[in-house]
Amino acid sequence: MAPPSVSSPAAAAGGPIVAPGGESVPAADPSSACPPTPTATAASTPRSTSTAATASSSSSSFASSSDPDLLGLFLRLDPSAPRLDASAWDYLTLGDLHRVRIVSKSAHRALESVEYNRCRDGRDYLVPFPAFPGVLSTDSDMSSGAGLFTHQLASLRAMHRAENKIASFGALRGGVLGDAPGLGKTITMLALIASTSGLRPVEPKEFYDNDSVEEHWRILRTNPVFREEILRAMRPLRGYGPYDQLSLYVEPPYKDDRFPTLASFERYVNQAMSRTAPWSVLDLFRRNVVAFKAGLDKRNRRFFSNEKGKRIRLERNLTPCASTLVLVPDALLEHWAEQIRRHINLAVFADPVHGERCGGVVYVDGVGDLSMARFPLNHSAMPLPSAFDLMSYMVVVMPFSRIKQQYQNARKRQREEDSAVVDLTSEDCTSHLSSSPLLQLRWLRIVVDEGHELGENEVGSNVTKFINDMAAERRWVMSGTPTTGDEDGPHFTAKSLDQLQRLLLFLRHEKYGALPEANEQGESKAKGIGKSNKAQAKSAWYAHVKKPFLQKREEGRKELYRVMDEIMVMHKKEDLGLPKPIFKQSEVAVPVPPEIQSAIIDAVLRPDHRDDAAVLASLGLLNRQSLLNHAFSVGGTKLYQALTKEYTETDTFQSAVDEGQARFIVEGVNRERQELEDRGGAIVDAISAPITAATDPSRCSKSWIDRRPFKAVVYSSSHNTLLSVAEYLYGSFDNEHIAELVTGKIHHMSYELGRFRNNFKQGKNCPICGAWNEFTGKKLTSSLMHYSNDVQLASRIARIAESLISGHFNEHSLRARFTQVEFDNSPDMIVGNPVELDRLEGAPLTKYGMSHKQWRVGDVLCIDARDPHPLLRKRWSQDKWATYGSARCLELAMSDGYEGRDNFLGPLPSYDNDREVMVRLNKWQPCGRFHSRPRWDARRKKNIGWYQGPGFDQVKMIKQDEDTFILLLDASLSHGLDLSFVTHMYLLEPIDDAALLEQVTSRAHRLGCTGPVTVETIHVWQEMNSTTKEVAKQLSSEVEGEAKKRTSTAVCEHCYRSFENMDKAEEHELRCDRNPDGKAIIDPYHLSSVYRDIRPPAPMMVGTHSDTVNT
Repeated sequence: MAPPSVSSPAAAAGGPIVAPGGESVPAADPSSACPPTPTATAASTPRSTSTAATASSSSSSFASSSDPDLLGLFLRLDPSAPRLDASAWDYLTLGDLHRVRIVSKSAHRALESVEYNRCRDGRDYLVPFPAFPGVLSTDSDMSSGAGLFTHQLASLRAMHRAENKIASFGALRGGVLGDAPGLGKTITMLALIASTSGLRPVEPKEFYDNDSVEEHWRILRTNPVFREEILRAMRPLRGYGPYDQLSLYVEPPYKDDRFPTLASFERYVNQAMSRTAPWSVLDLFRRNVVAFKAGLDKRNRRFFSNEKGKRIRLERNLTPCASTLVLVPDALLEHWAEQIRRHINLAVFADPVHGERCGGVVYVDGVGDLSMARFPLNHSAMPLPSAFDLMSYMVVVMPFSRIKQQYQNARKRQREEDSAVVDLTSEDCTSHLSSSPLLQLRWLRIVVDEGHELGENEVGSNVTKFINDMAAERRWVMSGTPTTGDEDGPHFTAKSLDQLQRLLLFLRHEKYGALPEANEQGESKAKGIGKSNKAQAKSAWYAHVKKPFLQKREEGRKELYRVMDEIMVMHKKEDLGLPKPIFKQSEVAVPVPPEIQSAIIDAVLRPDHRDDAAVLASLGLLNRQSLLNHAFSVGGTKLYQALTKEYTETDTFQSAVDEGQARFIVEGVNRERQELEDRGGAIVDAISAPITAATDPSRCSKSWIDRRPFKAVVYSSSHNTLLSVAEYLYGSFDNEHIAELVTGKIHHMSYELGRFRNNFKQGKNCPICGAWNEFTGKKLTSSLMHYSNDVQLASRIARIAESLISGHFNEHSLRARFTQVEFDNSPDMIVGNPVELDRLEGAPLTKYGMSHKQWRVGDVLCIDARDPHPLLRKRWSQDKWATYGSARCLELAMSDGYEGRDNFLGPLPSYDNDREVMVRLNKWQPCGRFHSRPRWDARRKKNIGWYQGPGFDQVKMIKQDEDTFILLLDASLSHGLDLSFVTHMYLLEPIDDAALLEQVTSRAHRLGCTGPVTVETIHVWQEMNSTTKEVAKQLSSEVEGEAKKRTSTAVCEHCYRSFENMDKAEEHELRCDRNPDGKAIIDPYHLSSVYRDIRPPAPMMVGTHSDTVNT
């Protein structure tokens, strides 16, 4: 049978293949035949201009010749040669430069390191080739003189060493980027990613014996039984191009000399199908051939008896890619997208599409291609792309919630396939996790931001198990606090050592980590790290590090330091000279109601306890009687303290506490904003990048006049407390002044952060009523904030806009509107029901118009019926509505009994004498939902819809400026945020954990801040009157509130530890181990001392000699 056509006869015989451009491309190596890997990726795509293509072709031709003149011209190796204009470099792409490096040793040395002359200290440094292309090179960065800091260059040098000291498969290539919170770890990591753009991971070794494979191939190629195995390997190619003809040609037995080797068979199939089958299908064929080879090799079965062999087989079966996968907490997805948008020049890595955007560089989950993203970030639920779509990007950013979803989906598929109950926590439970695109690729690099979460849980969460199972050549953990907990706690070091060992599991440390387990077929197992491997690694860590270190033996400290120095890259804030945060301790008195104080005193002083229940009822503590029985039996001081304590924990008193804290914040914010105006008002630096407190020491001096825009964060570790305080803040400030980061929905977090950072929101004006409809990150029509309302007025039904609502009627205002006789005897004159005073659950009824969840059918409203209205466009006439199909609308509304979607019956009438009209609320829906377009409904089998006027799709998205100066920040969402523009932070409760306080403060105390941040902790105590204080004195019991009032805590500005008073804090600072000028006594067997000893190598300045690290 004649073979199907391939690209050239030479290709079929293993000769060179002629590319479409006419350039000769060598054929695939027979020992590793595989489909051509897709090269049109963002990480390696040359700029597709005709001139660039010519230069690329020239450099490629040169690479295969012995004439060094062209390379010499570009590298200026020959001083006598003519000098090219600097713009000549514009014709070489990153891919060209990577290829040029391998031409000669002299070229290799010349391109081994390059100068970096944009460091923020003004000096020039040598950095590994190709430096950090595209980083801090956007138009705004270039105009403002932005560049990396010295400590970032030092970190990058250490990170390049960590990734390249051993390049073999399975070696530890990565570590922990542990720069202190706020030192720009995101930019540092992006610089590392940019420096390796276009590189692919090293292929695992071929686990099979080629001689054994070819020997069995020669035996089986003439066996007709072998036909089934061949066709099974080719199954993914069905339905593409010449598959039918090809399958007949390649099926055994082979009577002629066709396909003497397995490599020739694989190469032939690839060439025949490369023009019709997509890369993803060809890769499935490649993976089937890999499994096929393993089956032919009968001599290497012992290799599969160990976990490393199984893992090598698994990872060789995966698709290698040049992409870096960045895994982040949900709250940081917007942060990464914003940092990339602001500081990465996408045009360096991809050509503009239609002269507008540069796509194919960064993929953000739930957003898609970052070049098409809208800010505030338009995150929404969308399916995960295929593995081949993901591998075309240089950077892929995924939130933890997506990882959790992928794990759950895989478990669900397993249960459906097994049709049996599966214990999801069982170590023996396996799953087809490779069905996830994230597990089908062998990534160049995996980065886990806030990666300390990988070590916090001893058992490991589902997210941790999934992350450990993903394949990558290089692995990094980003965390300013790699180990968490109170450093002064008695078990801090022991717990932290366990956390470090779990991080080593993720990094796959050769001794104290482990490879994830795979089964005999080389398939990944759901449990992630194998149980035996994990136990062996943990046992070795305990024996060689943890036990001797806790016993204060020198060999334990040496081994711990060796491991940590190998994986850790660290800088502290004291290395940079950032302005110290200003810590304040403020006190708020919350009076206890007099009747409550009297009840407590009466209970303490009365001789008998017959009415205990009545006392507790008056205090609102009846449900706690069992807890107070003992105190009643003892009486006196103990009873007084117990009653006081229990009352201060009631919801009633806590509400008073929240109101007191909110009042304090309101007063402070108003005072700070007024003082800012008195100083001349806020100044927003248009070129703020080089003007930071880290580069301009004058901003830390007392003479500096702070005119930064006022921005405040209100923080609490209690979600309910934060929401309660927020309710009172909304009573004093407009909605536009407050942003909320209190829920876990990514689109909501991104939207609120964008409002707080940028002082604007986006949306569209309704083309019908002109009302503002806000864009909150999802599609506009599914996330509207403003509604339209139906009202019933004088037996007529009309439609109004929310902006027309000027008030409401409660029972008192209704009685004032009508005479008593009319109100009692003529209820039909009243068009609806009054709005209860407590309807909004404590919020003032002035907020009724924006409290849609509290609306009720029949509410009596007051509308401003002016036309034109000052906030809305002039209402359409009845005739205009008729041209848009209102007659058809009337038909539909009547057929649905006025309960359907289409129920508009005309415009609001005009009122000549009284602009204030009382109406009854009948129905409400978002703008755009009332008016459906005419269409055929296949399910209902009839024509529906009527509206033929302008819609939202014809309205342009616009920005609306607002003044947002308060951010409500939930503790669970605070890690890693860049809030360097914040000037004030209000803490609703003291934070005793020094590491946590540093984390919270570092949201604003970080690189990029243009001045110090004021951190104010609001302490609360209950205030008693003089009578109660006298009784407490007689009982020899100091009033607890007074004790708290006299306790003025202070915070060490170096280590963030809290102390009872300023004297103790100042005494500590003299011997604080983080005070560079202090006289600290260091305990060498406390984990913090090991951290202190770790320093990355200094950046290499131009003109100095040092060993250079290859990329």
